[in-house]
Amino acid sequence: MEYVYHTVDVFTQTAFSGAAVSVFPKASGLDAMQMQLIAKEMNHSETVFIFPGSGEVAAELRVFSPAGERVVGSHSVVAAARTLVHSQELPVEDKDCVVQFSQGRKVFRVVLSMNEGRLLTQLSMSVSPQIDHYVPDNRELEQVLGLGSNDIETLKARTLFVSCDSPYLIVPLRSMDAVYRARFNLEAWSRSSAASVAVNEVLVYSSETESLQTDFHLRILGEHIAHDASPPVGAAIPAFVASLCESRGLADGTHTLWLERGFKANRQSVLQVEFVKKATAELKVRVGGDAVLVAQGTILAPDVKTQYAA
Repeated sequence: MEYVYHTVDVFTQTAFSGAAVSVFPKASGLDAMQMQLIAKEMNHSETVFIFPGSGEVAAELRVFSPAGERVVGSHSVVAAARTLVHSQELPVEDKDCVVQFSQGRKVFRVVLSMNEGRLLTQLSMSVSPQIDHYVPDNRELEQVLGLGSNDIETLKARTLFVSCDSPYLIVPLRSMDAVYRARFNLEAWSRSSAASVAVNEVLVYSSETESLQTDFHLRILGEHIAHDASPPVGAAIPAFVASLCESRGLADGTHTLWLERGFKANRQSVLQVEFVKKATAELKVRVGGDAVLVAQGTILAPDVKTQYAA
């Protein structure tokens, strides 16, 4: 059976920029093994499979990287919304439209709006972050990340373990140069004092940015991420926001940030983040931006028995 797919460049207004995400708008009939094989074939950092929703949920999403299934993040939601609107599966008027997507039992609130022909998508969520201050010391972090003694920020922010849906080690660095010199060393991690903590990915960031309009530059590292790769950071944004609230002493109220991933010359993404911090309430976060449809085609559903028999 053939399945239609679209390629969407996310968090950019320019084709062939931002983060490329594959989307299958009608994935009914595919099982997890088939979706994993397709994600490997598409070879994007995320491939989104859309299934019919139930009740008030417009669509059920499953997201796979070439290495395995992932938690739905803002990149997946923005790519899915752009594809469904293009396929006329999700009508949007000029005014704001609120829809719901889901992943398993988790429901996501998504705000869509049309502005001069552009679709703007925001993923809105409330999270209760779990924060752990017990992290590897700086000497261990230098070995884990392959960095020097002056690369890790210790005055304006601090390293934290933060978990919303998935756990991240969030490490502030002093420069973009350090962000791109950083390499995740699994052997050094296994020797560190925090080796027993189940963290699959590390988010490194700096307040030095390429653009004057952005506030932070972010990059994801991990055991299964190539040294020269800069995958989407959307799923880590709630944890990142929580780390800023915790380590930088942000006042209660509404805050707006612009975040960048990658460089303008190499598929940069720009994300707008709004969040509301209150000492006695959940952290409310909105992550939004543009997306551009750049390709579409069909793919045959893989024969799992034949694939694994070979």
